[in-house]
Amino acid sequence: MPAKHFIDKEAKLIVTTWEGDAVDIEFIEVITKYQKDIQLNPEYIEYNEVANFCKITSIKLTPKGLKRIGRIASKTDQYKFNSKLALVVSSGTAFNLARIYASFRNIQNGTNKEIRIFKSEVEAMGWAQSKA
Repeated sequence: MPAKHFIDKEAKLIVTTWEGDAVDIEFIEVITKYQKDIQLNPEYIEYNEVANFCKITSIKLTPKGLKRIGRIASKTDQYKFNSKLALVVSSGTAFNLARIYASFRNIQNGTNKEIRIFKSEVEAMGWAQSKA
């Protein structure tokens, strides 16, 4: 499951485009590498994120996998900074899984990331870049 990252330093925004099959173990491997290579970099601590899943070709994620992904992803939330994560999806199934993921993510202790789900990348980018 490849993921391509674009970092917009001016907008303080990290945009990740996911493609291929969404499978638990591959997703976990990619998110772990993302945290190590990008999120733990002090330069990007205050950046908001957009994760675009519209190029996913099939979804083979389990609730157990989503819970684990949420737990892993929340480990790099910065307690001092409130940040945003926009999830962009193109199907009803993906929307429902994104809602489950957001729920798992939000129950983690210490998380301060506001998560919203969008069907339009333009709307997601606008929200992620807004100050309010």
